[in-house]
Amino acid sequence: MEWEQQAFYEASGGDRVSLMAMNDGHWAVHWAYAAPHSSAQLVSYDREQAIDVFFSARNQAENREGLKYDSRSAWQGGSV
Repeated sequence: MEWEQQAFYEASGGDRVSLMAMNDGHWAVHWAYAAPHSSAQLVSYDREQAIDVFFSARNQAENREGLKYDSRSAWQGGSV
């Protein structure tokens, strides 16, 4: 089984968040927190909920502090 990154952003504060899909149909959102927290969290969701959680987190980060990197515009061919 293998995870594939579907979308990704990095907030200006350094937190990184990925929307992940496993080749067996599982979905998750992965948070990698910047210092001082310096930790990671992977939370499994069904497909629709994972996409909703990722979009919500990205919108909050974009409104709160801005984004350093956003896969919507940075990946060739785009992403969600």
